[in-house]
This record gives sequence, C-alpha cells and structure tokens, in this order.
Amino acid sequence: MEYKNETKNCQNCKNEFVIKPDDFGFYEQMKVPPPVWCPQCRLLRRMAWYGYRILYKRKCDFTGENIITFYHPSVPGKIYKQDIWWSDKWDPKSYGRDYDFSKPFFEQYKELFEEVPKASLNTEYTTMINSEYCNAASFQKNGYLCFKHITGEDSAYTNVALNTKDSLDLAYSSNPELCYEIVDVRNSFQTFFSQDCENCHSVYFSRDLVNCGDCFGCTSLRNKNYCLFNKQLTREEYLKKIKEFDLGSMKNVLEFKRKAYLLSLDYPRRATLGRNNLNVSGEYIYNSKNVHDAYFVSDSENIRYSQLFLKGKTHNCYDFTAFGSSSEWIYEVTWMGLNTSNVKFGIWGYRNHHTEYTFGCHGSAYLFGCVGLNKAEYCVFNKQYSKEEYFSLVEKIKKQMEKIPFIDRRGLKHGYGGQIPIDLCPYAYNESTAFEFFPLTKEEAIAKGFTWRDPDSREYLPASIIIPDHIKDVTDDILKAILKCLACGKNYQIIQKELQFLRRFNFPIPHDCPLCRDRNRIKQLNPMQTYKRSCGKCNIVIETSYSPDRPEIVYCEKCYQQEVY
Repeated sequence: MEYKNETKNCQNCKNEFVIKPDDFGFYEQMKVPPPVWCPQCRLLRRMAWYGYRILYKRKCDFTGENIITFYHPSVPGKIYKQDIWWSDKWDPKSYGRDYDFSKPFFEQYKELFEEVPKASLNTEYTTMINSEYCNAASFQKNGYLCFKHITGEDSAYTNVALNTKDSLDLAYSSNPELCYEIVDVRNSFQTFFSQDCENCHSVYFSRDLVNCGDCFGCTSLRNKNYCLFNKQLTREEYLKKIKEFDLGSMKNVLEFKRKAYLLSLDYPRRATLGRNNLNVSGEYIYNSKNVHDAYFVSDSENIRYSQLFLKGKTHNCYDFTAFGSSSEWIYEVTWMGLNTSNVKFGIWGYRNHHTEYTFGCHGSAYLFGCVGLNKAEYCVFNKQYSKEEYFSLVEKIKKQMEKIPFIDRRGLKHGYGGQIPIDLCPYAYNESTAFEFFPLTKEEAIAKGFTWRDPDSREYLPASIIIPDHIKDVTDDILKAILKCLACGKNYQIIQKELQFLRRFNFPIPHDCPLCRDRNRIKQLNPMQTYKRSCGKCNIVIETSYSPDRPEIVYCEKCYQQEVY
C-alpha cells in the first residue's frame, strides 16, 4: 500500500501534526493504529511515567521494615522491598482476574495496577554494594544518590551515567574518573566544571573539547594542551598561571564559570551535537543511521521520536523513551530494554517480547495488561491462559477498547493504541523526567492532566551553620550540620566522601542541594526541541536545538568543521 503525508489534529493539545509515509509503514508493521496524539504530547506522557529521581521512606508491606523507595507514602498500593519483590515469596498471578467486557480496559487496569505490589526501587539489587540510596541503577559499589546509572564505584550525585569511578555531581556522562560537575563528558579524567568534552584530562571550566589536556576556561578545541581561555601557553607558563588561581573559594568558582561562558559565546557551536552518523536529525546522536527526531541516542538504526538510550544497539523503534540496550521493534514505551523485542505501551521491563500494556514485567512473553509478572507467558490481567485462549481473548479486548474507551479526568478518550493514560501514573509531574526537560508550574501541570507533589514542610528546617566561602575554612563539623539550599530552601547534607573529594581538589562546599544541582546541570544540556535558523557563516537554513533568539553563534556541520578542526 502506498502512503502519503497525512495531517491530523492532536487529541490532547489540538495542534496539527503530520504522519509521514514511513511512519505509516512502521505502524502497519507493529499492527497498531496511527497515533491520535502529536509527538510532543506523546513524549510528555511517556516522560511523566519516567519517575526515579525522588526518594521517600515508607514501610515494606511484606516485612513491615522501613525502606527507601521512589513511591510517595500517599501512593496507593503495596510496596515490597527489593529482595522480597523479586523472590518467590509471593505470586503476582494470585492477583489475576477475568476481563470484564462491560467496563473500559484502563478502568480495570487501574484496579490491577494499584493492587499488585511494586518494587521499592528499580535496581538490580544483587549488584548493589553499599548503595542503598540509589535507584534505576546497577553494579554500584559505595554509591550515593546515583540514578539511572550502570556500573559505578565510589561515586555520588549522578544522573544518567555509565562506568564512573570516584566522581561526583555529573549528568549524562560515561567513563569519567575523578571528575566533578560535568555534563555530557565521555572518557575523561580529572575534568571539572565542564561540558561536552571527550577524551580529556586535567580540564577546568571548558566546553566542546576533544583529546585535550591541561586546559582551563577553553571552548571548541581539538588535540590541544596547556591552553588558558583558548590562548596557547607553554607548559611552564600554564602551570605557573594555574597555581595562581584559587578554586577553593565559591566566589572564585562562580567568576570562572561566568568568564568561561562569556568566552564560549565568541566561538561557533555546531548545529547538532553528534558524531559518526548517517541520515539523522535531533541532538546528541552518535554512531547511528536513519535516526530522526531523537535525543541522546547511540549505536542505533531506524529510530524516530526516541530519547535517552543509556545503551544503544537499538533498531526499528518509534516513541521509545529511556534505556534501549539491544532492543528492536518497540513502540510507545518508557524505561524498557535489555534484549527486548516487539513491545508496545509498556513501562519498566527487561528481556520481554510480544507484550502490550505492562508495568514492571520482566523476562516474559505474550502478556497483555499485566503488572509485576516475571518469567511468565500468555497472561491477561495476570491470569494464565493457554496459547490459543490468549490470542483469541486479546483480539476481543482490542476491539472492545475501541467500543468502550476509557475517559480520563480531562474528558479525553483512550482506546487501543497509545501509552497508558497519565491518570494511572503514580509519579507527580514534578517528580518525573518530564519536569526536568519541560518544566511547568503546578497550575500548568494540573491543567494538562498531570498531578503535582507539594514539598513536605519538614524539609525546610533552618540551617545549623553558615557555609564558609572557602574549603580551607570548613571543619569536619559540617558532616553533622543541617544545610539549607539557596535555590529551593530544602535541607541537605555533606557526606564524608564528598568532603574528602572537595578537599583533595580544593573545591568549595556546594550551596545548593543535590537535586537542584542536578537540575541545573540538565538545564545546561541542549533542549529536545529543534528550530530553523541560519548558519552563522554561510547563511543556509539549518535545523538545530538552538532557538533563533539564543545568543550563541551556530554553524552548519560543514562550516563548523572548517572552523574548529
């Protein structure tokens, strides 16, 4: 069948969006109807289901113990500690029930979703050593507040990281060692207060460096050493000058950040960040082919409307938010991966194939509308069926979903073909990844159908000490002190490994809490949105994440390479 571009109005925001011929081909292959929500609304919905960053204390409903979890105490349903949830001490199939064809699918799914116990944390708990305050993580040793983090040792305050060692306060970075306050840094050693750097060492306050060492306050350099604010020095000159800088003072650190940023505005930025690609569009795309409207995707092919693949090798996927890792034929899912194939409308699942509308199911196949199953197959609403019964029942349910759609709190209809409605989501908007990339006010979030979590007044105690400007004036008493974040007013603390690190490298005590520091780092990333603007050199029209009103100089890829390489 030959398809043509088709313009539709989004059921959610009412704006127009276009479905292209290749899109129709994918939907036909996946046996799903074309979407009725636009790409942006679909993205927000998926990212609102991606909550992992905010931790709470509540009791395990199996053992009665106090546990750390990312489910707020007010969220209905049972929460089991990790080792219990993954064990055979309970049976998720015991919650199975018959499908009622007189009621909407999602109305029944909500009842099952709230009854089946959930894991307190989504970590591979058997690989976690002395790292109980981490979530969405695996293979951590001595980790603290590490999130969406695969393999780390003696690290803290990380968000979306891979293979870290002795590093603190970083986001969207891989293979850093002894690094601090970095964003989008790869394969680097002793890199501090820097962004978009690769294969670097002994770098401070720098941006867009590749294969550089001993650079301070630099931008857009390749294969350089001993540069100070982009000025080439001799080794002796550089080391002498660096000794004059005192980074132990917060006042000085803020001034160097300001100076480095202003210098970076004098140098061109490339239209899109990425490398070794063929036929791609989006931002932070590496080693990929035929990838479009994507963000932080690597080693992948035939991808569209997808984001945040911590590991790549992902193929033939649309509307896929988070994780990836050797997965194919995925549509409208959040937090899926690890050898996953033909999965639709699911949330948090590994090693699955041929599943639809699942939450927290792993190592399973042929599931429809299930919660919390492990190594199961041919189940609907957690009830076991024969192979023949399963396929017959699923086809009947899909038809019924169109005849009796679920009506959400805003009056929108949800039949077969889209992600699980946000009405069922246990995470508030300001607890989710959606808030980090698309911040809304409480009123805006609620108007769009999301929920909101107001802070607990107990998080706002007065500070017990005043943080000295210089690290040399900080005593060990700070480890027992109550600190108050300058940005949000919440309380936080300094831990032992953090104090040791800051003293070792002569950096000041941070004045903001870990969450605010993390969200400030995420703000440094280029946004997920793309815009049309002109190349600052040749004037051709380019597609870029830099909006036309931003002050940066932006070049097309050809002009950028001529200028920088």
